[in-house]
Amino acid sequence: MYDMVNIFEVFLPQLLRYPNPTDPLNGEAAALMMRDAKSYEAKVKEYVAKYATKENVDDAGNDTDDSDEMSSVGSLDDDEDDEPAGTMDEV
Repeated sequence: MYDMVNIFEVFLPQLLRYPNPTDPLNGEAAALMMRDAKSYEAKVKEYVAKYATKENVDDAGNDTDDSDEMSSVGSLDDDEDDEPAGTMDEV
């Protein structure tokens, strides 16, 4: 039931269509939604135009600046010890 297709085609669209400002992930957006619905809708339209248009999404995929990428385990220094922290016998 909770495969990726279901999440992207059902679950996320429902969350976007029917936001719950009483239990928000973004407190600022929830406060604006509860205080001034028209301003909230204008802000959502602004963000969609700025970040969610096809042109902007395509441009974001072409960024080659590696400074914005998150660090990964592969970027750790090579001179660190590769020995485990402990053994399973200790657990």
